Amino acid sequence: MSPGLRLSRVADLIDAIHACHPDDAEQVLSVVLEEWQTGAPMPPFLDAMSDAEFWAHAATFEELRAVFLAAGRKLARYPLGPQGRMRMIRRLMEGLSDGERQEIIGVVSAERDPA
Repeated sequence: MSPGLRLSRVADLIDAIHACHPDDAEQVLSVVLEEWQTGAPMPPFLDAMSDAEFWAHAATFEELRAVFLAAGRKLARYPLGPQGRMRMIRRLMEGLSDGERQEIIGVVSAERDPA
């Protein structure tokens, strides 16, 4: 693709983003960027991850729990896309034994398909 065509498409993309409601633009862009991310980490935007890690290191358990529950409720409704959801599930299950993972999967499966 020529540089001129790329520049034209970038301008069109920016116009389209600005034409959307901010919530819609954020959701669409988040899903697209999440799906495009493959292995190599993308450069941080406004260094949000290091800010979050710094805050989490200094937070009390009660603060961590409150933010985790509030963020979890919002993320559960957020259209992360399949890769984003799998990354979130893997992170949640990182410290669990195989038995604990199987127990959680059993409970979730039973809640989805009550007999």
